[in-house]
Amino acid sequence: MLVPVLGTIFLIVTYPFVLAIIQSLQATNGGAFVGLQNYVIGLENPLLYEALAATGIYAALVMPTEILLGLGLALLVHRTVKSPALRAVFFAMAIVPLVIPPIAVGVIARLIYAPGYGALNHILMLTGVIHDEINWLGQPITAMPAVASVDVWQWTPFVYLVLFSGFLTVPHEEIEAAQVDGASGWSQFWHIELIYLRPLLVLIIFFRLADVLRVFDHVFILTGGGPGNTTQLLSLYLYRVEFKFSDTGQAAALAVVVLVAVSVLYSLVTRVLPLERR
Repeated sequence: MLVPVLGTIFLIVTYPFVLAIIQSLQATNGGAFVGLQNYVIGLENPLLYEALAATGIYAALVMPTEILLGLGLALLVHRTVKSPALRAVFFAMAIVPLVIPPIAVGVIARLIYAPGYGALNHILMLTGVIHDEINWLGQPITAMPAVASVDVWQWTPFVYLVLFSGFLTVPHEEIEAAQVDGASGWSQFWHIELIYLRPLLVLIIFFRLADVLRVFDHVFILTGGGPGNTTQLLSLYLYRVEFKFSDTGQAAALAVVVLVAVSVLYSLVTRVLPLERR
């Protein structure tokens, strides 16, 4: 009975992973066995660490912002909106950004940020905030925040939906007992509700970190990794190694390294933020 499930997992996960390991140990031309040479070459390339730095900056911008905004919105709706119909409206509105393809989101964002015809520059100039157009995607100081804002818009609703479902699982008896004891709204959140949200926060951190490491579509549409290497995230760097420089061995080696690093990081996250409620 487990054969269909295990067979599907093998085809989707195990086989590509084994194939990547085999390719990482072979030369790109000819397929000769080269051992760890691809790993050494890949890890010695300074462009890899520039991509890791850009990915770190991107993660530092999007993950705290999405978690705080999603948590704040979930708490606000949970405490102020009691109508099931209105809650359903918020639920439907939060679903919309998640189902839009990232390519389409990137195209729409480009229409907002692009110089000359971008909606953002037009609105800011009409309101008198700025007098000259800003090249949001063409200068390092604004390119990364512009790219990150697209991620925040699309994935904050995901955090909201997950955490709002977490608020619904908090026992009413504990909240009512805290209110009888005179606990403030902040105390209820910090000492009761946040405890029940901790497993979901671990889930969100892991999933969003995995998404950040593989984000590609809207960044490729908006900047292509530029200006310079400012927004060349890890996924774009691997794409260039594989398809622009045609170095399959090095790309496979780096992909294996990233997978192992994410697995180790997930283990550390689950240890730092234990899932059980204490």
